[in-house]
Amino acid sequence: MPLFKKGSKLDPENYRPVSLTSVPCKIMESIIRDYMAEHLLNSGFLTLSAWIFFTKGKSCSTNLLTAFEIWTKWVDDGYGIDIVYLEYRKAFDSVNQVKLMEKLCATSISPFVINWIAAFLDGHRMRVKVRCEFSDWVFVLSGVPQGSVLGPLLFLIFINDFPQWIRNSMLLLFADDTKVFRKIQDIHVNDEILFQQDLDSLVEWTKKWGMKFNVEKCKVMSTAHSSGCYRKEIWEYMLLLPVI
Repeated sequence: MPLFKKGSKLDPENYRPVSLTSVPCKIMESIIRDYMAEHLLNSGFLTLSAWIFFTKGKSCSTNLLTAFEIWTKWVDDGYGIDIVYLEYRKAFDSVNQVKLMEKLCATSISPFVINWIAAFLDGHRMRVKVRCEFSDWVFVLSGVPQGSVLGPLLFLIFINDFPQWIRNSMLLLFADDTKVFRKIQDIHVNDEILFQQDLDSLVEWTKKWGMKFNVEKCKVMSTAHSSGCYRKEIWEYMLLLPVI
């Protein structure tokens, strides 16, 4: 069922494809997800930068409060802050399934479970229903099913190493929503250069794993300091994202 997001209702790009799976399928997915979630948390595989949906005590609100606490302390100490908000374009639909399986094999999850997931993703077909009319069936060759129970966890595994690609800044994730920020002690030294290096590294990650940023939802914010030239460089960088 295509769910409308925003913009013109005549543009198919403005609809989100949500898969409707059967109740027995959802029950089986829940069993697999609970096993994987417990195993990955106990093994320490999942990054601490991610606010994971199945972790007790973590939510969108706690993600925001953590960032707010860090930023407030930096401002109270007399420093500036540069923040870049990033979001992927069609994140769930863009996951390369072959590369996802590579990442699953790199975990300590049972090979039997990995084979089950491979079978779960293989051979998916989709058609669209609008009122009482159906489109033709087409094979789904990429992504994890939106609306499924297992999809969000598979996506988290796929982007789990994303924070490891930065060295000089801090990063907080909530699903595909990302905040990258750095304390600016002196705009005339290397702070902006180091921050740019981290942004470049994140772009390299997207190239390697076949993802793209949604530039319309990427934003830059500076607070407690004025670095017009630096902001201009960051904004020019953001304008380049659709080309990358």
